[in-house]
This record gives sequence, C-alpha cells and structure tokens, in this order.
Amino acid sequence: MEKEMTKNRITKFQLFFLLIQSQIGVALLSLPHAVEKSANGDGWISTIIAGVAVQVMLIVYWQLLKRFPALVYTEITKKVVGRFLGKFLNIFIYMNFILVGGLATILFIKVINLWLLPLTPGWIISALILTACIYLAVSDIKIIARFYVLATSLILLLWFTSVLSWYTPKDYQYVLPIGSSGMKNILLGSNNSLLAMLGFEALLFFFPFVIDNKKGVLKTVSMANLFITLFYTYFIFITLITFSTDQLMQMREPILNLLRGISYNMIDRVDLIFLSVWIVPMATSIITYLFAASKSLNLEKKNYPKAVVVNGCILFLITLIPSDDAIITLFNQYVTYLSYMVVFLIPTLLLILSFLMKKHEMSESR
Repeated sequence: MEKEMTKNRITKFQLFFLLIQSQIGVALLSLPHAVEKSANGDGWISTIIAGVAVQVMLIVYWQLLKRFPALVYTEITKKVVGRFLGKFLNIFIYMNFILVGGLATILFIKVINLWLLPLTPGWIISALILTACIYLAVSDIKIIARFYVLATSLILLLWFTSVLSWYTPKDYQYVLPIGSSGMKNILLGSNNSLLAMLGFEALLFFFPFVIDNKKGVLKTVSMANLFITLFYTYFIFITLITFSTDQLMQMREPILNLLRGISYNMIDRVDLIFLSVWIVPMATSIITYLFAASKSLNLEKKNYPKAVVVNGCILFLITLIPSDDAIITLFNQYVTYLSYMVVFLIPTLLLILSFLMKKHEMSESR
C-alpha cells in the first residue's frame, strides 16, 4: 500500500473536487422533497445544520488521520484496536460502502427509468452504468481525480440552468416566518440533508494519497464542505420559494420539476437535457463507493482491479432487488443505521482510543 501511495499521488486541489463529486449525486434531485416532509419551509436551515455536522466530523477525521498519515481507514482500525477487532469493524466498513453504493445505483436507475427511459429494463441501465463505473474505478486515483475535476463543470451547469428559473414566479411566503417549523422538525430535516451529503467519509481513504505536505488539507476539505452546503442550501431554498408545500410533497424530484418549468422556442424540455448530462455527476458517487469498498479490503495493487470488478458485480446483484417504494424505504433505513455507525461512531471512537492508548504513527508526511 505504501509503495502504491508513493507513485500514486493527488494534490489538495484534486482532493477538493474528489470530495465534491463524492457527495453530490442522485440524492440532490429528491432532497427538497425529503426535507419538506419534516422541516417544511425551514428546510434550508436544516441543510446548514447538516453542513455544520459534516464540518465537525471532518475535524474528527483530520485529527485521526494526522496520527496515522500513511494508513487508510481499514488499516487504522487494526492499528488502534488490534487485528482481530479491527477486522471485525472492517466488515461493517466494507458492507457500508457496498450497500450505500448499491442504494445509490438503485435510486440512479429509478430516476433514469422515470424521466428518460421508461421502457428500458432496469437491469440493462444498471449494467451500462456499472460497466462505466468499474472502468474508471480500476484506474489509479490520479486518473479518477482528473476525471472528477472535469466532471465538476457539469455541476456548475446545473447552477447556471437553475439561474434561468428565477424568471418563473417565486413566493417568499412559503419560507416565512423563519423557524416556524420548530427546532425538532428542523433537526429531523437536517438528518435527511446529512444523508444526502454522505460521501465526505471518502476522505478516510483519499488522505494517504495526498502529496507529502499535508498542511492545508483541513482547509481544503472545509472549503469543499462549504461549497456543498451552500450548493444544497441554494437549491432547497429556490425550490421552497417556487413550489408550495402540497406541490413539493407530490414531487419525487423537485429539482427536475424546477427545470421543467423553463422552456424556449428551440428547447422545450430543459429538464431532460440536463438529466442526460447529469448522469456523469450521479455516477461519480458510485465510483467513489466502488473505490472505497475495494480499498477497504487492503489488497495488493495487482489484486485491486479484480476486487473492483467483483464489487461492481455485487452492486449489480443488489440492483436486481425488486425496487418498489416499500422495499427501497426499508433498505434505506438499514443503510442509514449502518452509515451512522461507520461514518460517525467508529472514527470518533478510534480517535478517542488512539489518544487514550497513545497510539500513532510517525511519518515524514505528517
């Protein structure tokens, strides 16, 4: 692993885009609908709170990774709690990345089926998507990072397209009075926003590949989190002042409905054109989970491509699960519990134990 990292480095600039692309995906399209259920017009506040929670965890990650600068997440577990318990925890870490990747793929397929290809069987869409994801995930992280930098332009395209929607009617009464939903409901809404922001935990695998000078990494990841928080807050706010509560409750992907209201003489369905382009940013989060799941196995570099292919096949099998709303809701609930344990609980406990047991790894890259 260490030999691979000496040859396969990324810059802090590339790390910024790696985190952005890992977090933004299919969940953004339906987030206003999910937040509306709890926070109503205060959904944009929920997203800001979720961003603060992510920042707290990034600081926890930074403190942990500084103590083990050359190790990835699943190697740190064995270093802190021992090989036996570490391997036990690594099973949950691996399962989390596989199941979250599978859930993201299922939601991806549903959006494509609903908006673009209603007559195409889901397994065909799944096979095409995962083939492309596997092709990129088997590459070195430098290549993945370069692709993510280019793909970020498509995220900016979404923002530019949304600016055009400001010409449609807006009603600020939908978000007034501020705080009327109550703190409890706002916090419940922040839970949905936090789940949509998952992907930042990939830092636990990206960090060892950053160039030797680790100074400024915390600032870089904090800027990425600020970008994501403002980006999500902006789109939730613009949908909240465009659609009423009743309308948002009936829309699966309010962002696409927002773009659907834009039309020109030469372009009638801006939403479909955009969704065709948005396929790339939606796929990047799946690529990240494939990468993290394969790296979590701690295999030698020559065995890594095989692991990516096998994990890609597992994701494909997960997408064959019947995708009615009840099953997806139940699947999402169990994945949520696992994600909270892997993303929040385990890293926090590892940091506390590493301090109490005075375990750390001295490295020149520290």
